[in-house]
Amino acid sequence: RVSPLIAMASSSAAQPQHKNEIDGRTQLVGFLCSNGIFLGMHAIFWSLMLGGIFLYPRTIGLYLTVPYLGFIILSAPERKDGQHWHSFSRTFPLFRILRNHLQLEIQYPLPKELIEEEKKKGAQFIFAVFPHGVNSDYRILMDGILHESFPNIAEKIRTLAATILFRVISLRELSLWTGCVDARRDVANRLLDRGRSLLVLPGGMDEQIRTTHGREQIYLKHRKGFLKLAMRKGVPVVPVYVFGASDLYYTSRAFFGLRLKIMKNLGFCIPLFIGKWGSPLCPLPVKTTIVFGNALKFDMKEIGNPTQSELDAAHELFMRNIRQLFDENKVKLGYGDRELEIL
Repeated sequence: RVSPLIAMASSSAAQPQHKNEIDGRTQLVGFLCSNGIFLGMHAIFWSLMLGGIFLYPRTIGLYLTVPYLGFIILSAPERKDGQHWHSFSRTFPLFRILRNHLQLEIQYPLPKELIEEEKKKGAQFIFAVFPHGVNSDYRILMDGILHESFPNIAEKIRTLAATILFRVISLRELSLWTGCVDARRDVANRLLDRGRSLLVLPGGMDEQIRTTHGREQIYLKHRKGFLKLAMRKGVPVVPVYVFGASDLYYTSRAFFGLRLKIMKNLGFCIPLFIGKWGSPLCPLPVKTTIVFGNALKFDMKEIGNPTQSELDAAHELFMRNIRQLFDENKVKLGYGDRELEIL
């Protein structure tokens, strides 16, 4: 039998790589930074947990662990407006290095209608981003460059993220500082009422666990909640496709059925993947391009109260637009041999 890791490497070798190679030094620095961020977060987590609770409860525990846990329980900014630290997203040196590692960029020019809409006072959008990818590494990194494309609303954008991200020390801070909030319905409603824009990854864990290196798959046929939210609040939806997101890691479908059951029953995702030089912590140096479509507005007889048929029509319109966005850009971005699969 072939091991899952060997299967990953062999299957990915048959796939086109779609990457603009960067020099070895840049790859090495990116590899060290990506692994360093992850290992550093874990070092902080275990220092506070093990050190504070078991080893030094009267010092680290009393003066660091307990106050920190009390603060996050009482303040819960992820259920309010978040703790977006804009300068951190834009200037943190390790983020800059990783953006270079992925050659992460937003495709210009943006659609003219989107530019004009963004300039208006009180402009609001729901950015629906596909695909999720194995880790959605690009999401944290793109937060630091959105102000270049959306100067009027960038500081008002909040990203809906899985609750589990706010349960792990250091990962929680990384999520909050890059604009994430808890993906609860009441949080989303409240933020839109306050004039915020939202960035969502509608495919979620269902899309994450199905990510396959070398294929463009999005989980959308049964995802209508973000459209219903937009229609109830009267906020236009912007389709966004991230070219390269599916190829940032080699993936395996080993034990897929078991992993899918775990996800459905326990609520967490276990993707199998490896990245640069066999590390699960560093993505491959694949050029990653974020493409924005035009803002979509949906017809309703009664504003704020869409019927099921109106919601279905909006869903069909969005699926046509995300497919069109992919098809119009795939050749020039090096993905002309691929078709978008909507699951």
